[in-house]
Parts: sequence; structure tokens; C-alpha cells
Amino acid sequence: MTGLNFTFAPPSKLVKSFFVAGSLFYLLFTLLFFSIDLPSIDTLSPKALGAVHLLLVGFGMSIIFGAMYQLISVILEIPVYSHKLAYTHLILFIGGLTLFVLSFITVKGFEYIHYTGALLYLSFLLYIINILLSIREVNKREIKYYTVLVVHLLLLVGVSYGLLAIFAMIFPQLNLNALTLVHTHIPLVVLGFMGGLIGIIATVLLPMFMLSHNFNHKISHYLLGLLIVGSLLSFLSWNMAVIAVSILFVLLLAYELYEIFTKRLRKGIDVYALDMVGSILFLILSAPLLAFVANPYAQKLLLLILFIGFLNSFIVGHIYKIVPFLIWNEKFAPLVGKEKVPMLADMVHPKLSEVEFYVKIATVILLLFGFFLKSALLLVVGKVLLIVNALLLLANVGYIFYYKG
Repeated sequence: MTGLNFTFAPPSKLVKSFFVAGSLFYLLFTLLFFSIDLPSIDTLSPKALGAVHLLLVGFGMSIIFGAMYQLISVILEIPVYSHKLAYTHLILFIGGLTLFVLSFITVKGFEYIHYTGALLYLSFLLYIINILLSIREVNKREIKYYTVLVVHLLLLVGVSYGLLAIFAMIFPQLNLNALTLVHTHIPLVVLGFMGGLIGIIATVLLPMFMLSHNFNHKISHYLLGLLIVGSLLSFLSWNMAVIAVSILFVLLLAYELYEIFTKRLRKGIDVYALDMVGSILFLILSAPLLAFVANPYAQKLLLLILFIGFLNSFIVGHIYKIVPFLIWNEKFAPLVGKEKVPMLADMVHPKLSEVEFYVKIATVILLLFGFFLKSALLLVVGKVLLIVNALLLLANVGYIFYYKG
């Protein structure tokens, strides 16, 4: 983390809590996913929607929230506006998402989905308010500032559309088209917010971890432009245009990851580098499927490749970099110059992390072949490996947290 300013970093307890929550939500997703009959389930069925929210919101958003609370203080050199607000957001988010998913997967719970959805929406509001109040203190407003601003505004509109979609389902007298609202909600949150923040992480953290400097920094400008265009098109319900922009965004992001990776000075292949290679490959594989995203068959393949493959690889790789630093800074930084302290790489269990990576790759391959061949056996084995993958991730996070040196 050399070259970055950690003067304004929030309490490590806050960031770590989101990372632990994300890892636990990922495990819950794998358990729910095990009960899903992938070939026959409707992608808009309550159980499928519950699983997708556990993966994207529970796992993906939890890690993004924790990383953003850390990153805005580092890359923009500002303090988080309110730590109390952040902790309140954490509690409401965990409780709100848990109840929201239960509303999807239990028959009785669906009657209360507008209440649980509103609670989850409130947690998002607290987070967005906290971030926007934080970044108003930025004096030097460069591309990173504008990307953070834009993606959080898109998140605000995106989750608002999601809440409206829920109310449209519960209260038909409102005369709102739930499906149209969902079709706007998804690109705003997934492409606009998650895609934008993944772009920020790719521009800031990857070069730092891989010692890569001579890549094209203008790619981040193009990515920001694409997600803005894609988000605006979603308001007009120009779905084919949104899909085209999404494909361009995915390919350009894959190219940026590839360029940063190939121009790195740190040539060794550790588990972080393996995860980034996996991310690039999964991104490239997902691009053609985006052209057929309206097809339920393609939607299921995208779940496997883009979300279980790419998102998992990208996020887990950064967990293995960010969490060790938080623990190292808390436990060992005060001991520098007084006694021998471990390197950050020492704090990630090498065997656990390698096995976790290869299990993840085997999981996606088995699920894909099981889906293509309609093999119940391959699908069951793939689902079991997915649970094993989640348990290995939790074990490694636990190892980092309790590392003694």
C-alpha cells in the first residue's frame, strides 16, 4: 500500500465487519443455491431472486461497502463523514437483507416484502448519504472523484427503482409495470454502481498490488462514459442498446485488467494474480452471453460465469489483499522497528488460498458442463464444491484475522 495516505482511514473494525458479513452471505448463497434446480427454475422466481440478491447484494455489495469506506479515505484523502452512520448502515444492511431474502424464499414472508425491501432501501440511503457527505470535502476533483459521485447517484436511482418494483408487485392498483422497473433497476445497480466501482478498484488497487504503471489510464474515463450512457439508455427502456453498451463495458474492463496484468513489474504468480487471470477469462466468456440476456438459458449461464466466476474471483482476490493489510496495520504496524513483523503475503494461508482458487474454477466448470449436459450428478458435485469454496474462503479470512505472526 505504499504511496497511499491512510491518515483518514476509518476504524478497521468497521471495514472488517463488512468483509465478514460478505463472506457469510456468500456461504448462505451457496446453501440456497444447492436447493435450486438450475435447469428448470424460472430466473424471476422468488427463490432465484433471493439467491441472486444473496450473491450480488449480500456478497458483492458487502465487500464493496467495506472497501469503499476504506478507499474514499485513501484515494480521495478525506475522512468518512460519520462512523456512527456507517455502523448504523451495517446493522440495517445485514438485518434488512436477511429479512428481504427470507421474504423471497418463504411463502408467508412474501406478504411482508415491501416492509423488508423498505428496510434494506433505508440502509442503502444511509450509505449513500454518508459517502456523498464525505466526498463534498474533496478539493482536487479528478476522474476518481467524479466516478465515485456518479456511481453513487446511479445507485440511489437504481435501488429506488427496485423498491418501486416491489411496491408494483404488492400493490397492483398503483398501475406500475414491475418488469419495466426491474429492467431499469438491474443495469443501474449492476452496470452503473457495481461496474463503476469495480472499474475504480481496477484503476487504483490492481496497479498498486501488481506494481503496474505504464497502462493506459484513460481507460477509466471510457469506462465511466460507458456506464453513464448505459444507465441513461436504461431510463428510455432501450434494452438492446443497454446490452450493447454492457458488452463494450465488459470487454473494455477485461482489456484494462489484461493490460495492468501484463505490464506489471511484480512478475510472480500468487493467488491474487491467479484470481485476476480468472477474472479476465470469465469476463471475456461472459461478453457474448450478454447479447442474449433476455433468454432464460443465457441468464443462468451468466449467473455461473459472470457472477460466480468473475465476481467471485475479483472480490476474493482483493479480500486476500485488503484484509491482511487491515490486520497488519492494527496488530503489527506499532511493532515496526521494535521486533520482527510478518509480510502481508505471510498472513494469507498459501495452501488454503490456492485450494480455494482451484475449487472455484472446478466449481464453475462442473456447473457449466452439468448445465449443458443436463447431468444431475455434475450439478450436485458442482454445488457441493461451491459450498466447499465458501467454507475455504471463511477459513482463510479466519486465518488472517487470527494470524499471530
